[in-house]
Amino acid sequence: MDDARRTDPPAADPAAAERYLLLADISGYTGFLAGVERDHGIDFSAGVPAAYPVLAALLDSVIVGVGPAFALVKLEGDARAIPSRDHVCTACPAVADLDLKFIVHRGPTVRQSVGASTDLLGPAVTVAHRLLKNTIRDEIGYRPYLFLTEPAASALGLPDLGRAHGETYADAGTIGGRVLVLG
Repeated sequence: MDDARRTDPPAADPAAAERYLLLADISGYTGFLAGVERDHGIDFSAGVPAAYPVLAALLDSVIVGVGPAFALVKLEGDARAIPSRDHVCTACPAVADLDLKFIVHRGPTVRQSVGASTDLLGPAVTVAHRLLKNTIRDEIGYRPYLFLTEPAASALGLPDLGRAHGETYADAGTIGGRVLVLG
């Protein structure tokens, strides 16, 4: 996103540290983009699909809502644009079917300079991203949720929040935590 807000870490924030990581994921986003590409192609020179500002507002809400406890490190994907005025298609109404899932994890990270910005790297970052692909919806259905890993739940003093859940990955083992259904 070209005009995404970026919050810089406090000057005292060490390069390597145990950190909380919050990942907010828009479920259904890939399918939405496939529909937009199907209906509009990839050339938006005549105007950007109307659903993009709705996605931008959703992302802005998440960014504002998690501050100041969390600093935005980066946004992945492209969900911000200016719509055309007379837009009508079958793909853009699908934005109403999107919802959010949140992953909160805690573990070792390293703040790394990448170009003009910084990024977080390390085992905890890898685990948090891996947890975006999970089986939680098999248990709760298609609803927004928060998955709080055991390291995060313990450090926050919330070991019994929601229901117990675990995900197993061949290279990362079992990652346990708590699922809280939202909304």
